[in-house]
Amino acid sequence: MQIAVKIKLKSLIKCYVLFFSLIIYLPSAFSDSFVRVNALGGKVSLLVPENFSPMSEDIIKVKYPSSRRPSEVLSDKTGSVTLAFNHTNNAMSVSDIKSAHSYISKMFRNTYPSAIWFRDEIIEQNGHVYMVMELITPVQDTNIHNIIYGTSVDNRYLLTSFNTTVEQSEEWLPLGKKMMASLTVVNK
Repeated sequence: MQIAVKIKLKSLIKCYVLFFSLIIYLPSAFSDSFVRVNALGGKVSLLVPENFSPMSEDIIKVKYPSSRRPSEVLSDKTGSVTLAFNHTNNAMSVSDIKSAHSYISKMFRNTYPSAIWFRDEIIEQNGHVYMVMELITPVQDTNIHNIIYGTSVDNRYLLTSFNTTVEQSEEWLPLGKKMMASLTVVNK
């Protein structure tokens, strides 16, 4: 009889643990609703969390102090998780993507020799060719997990990057991968 009570008690405890785990984790699973947005005047579209919004020009200037700052940036409410678009003036056709990838990959490897690499490849996604680099790079006081896609739009180089700190990557990396996998060039 005591054994049966212990088994029922263990089963009851497991049910409570499962129930409370669901209560804790389900709200965050459902809070990540995505919406499709257009960027760069409708040249590209992708899915982003509905709580992402355009970063103000003032914050962009502080966060990206170089003259080669992104054309547009979307971010979470803290500004620490970003999705940036930089439609450069550098000429690049779709046929140049392979050679550009080789050059840019080498440049990143030289600039960040201690980076941890996950991807460095050319893919076809949503009917368009992209160079993809995924790596963790060191910055002043933390490490940044980057997912970078490069392609040709209007015969110019388009760089799209998702960035999150490594500390936030458990929460944000799956969402960033979903965003980047939805990237679509609308106007080739």
